[in-house]
Amino acid sequence: MSTTEHTNADIIGRYLHAFNERDLETLAEILADDVVEHSIHEDLHGPDEVIEFLESHFERFPDYSGTTDAMVMEGDTVAVRYSAKGTHKGEYHDVEPTGHEVEWTGMAMYRLEDDEIAEVWVEENRLGLLEQLEAVDPPAHLRI
Repeated sequence: MSTTEHTNADIIGRYLHAFNERDLETLAEILADDVVEHSIHEDLHGPDEVIEFLESHFERFPDYSGTTDAMVMEGDTVAVRYSAKGTHKGEYHDVEPTGHEVEWTGMAMYRLEDDEIAEVWVEENRLGLLEQLEAVDPPAHLRI
């Protein structure tokens, strides 16, 4: 592993730790001023929009915790496969709070530039999450 890849892995590790700790100041320090986060529904531009989205996520799942299952680095990009869990206590995509403890998985790719996160792509198993919230039924052929 090159020094750059080691540094990038450390930066992402610090970012994910700050995420779990709700350390918004550290998150803002690590995000580039022109960061773009690409998610399933919209793009977020700048640290303020990213942090605002994260704060709303913490309101929906106040005991959220995430675990890094794997991390792969190549050049300026770090990919993370993660598991997350939390209790649904706030409205999530028009689903009123259920109080259900839920778990989901996802993958995120981070592109770093000058030791800051410049771009993020996030893919999560939101269908599985919505099934756990009883907002959608699993496909009939998957029901036991």
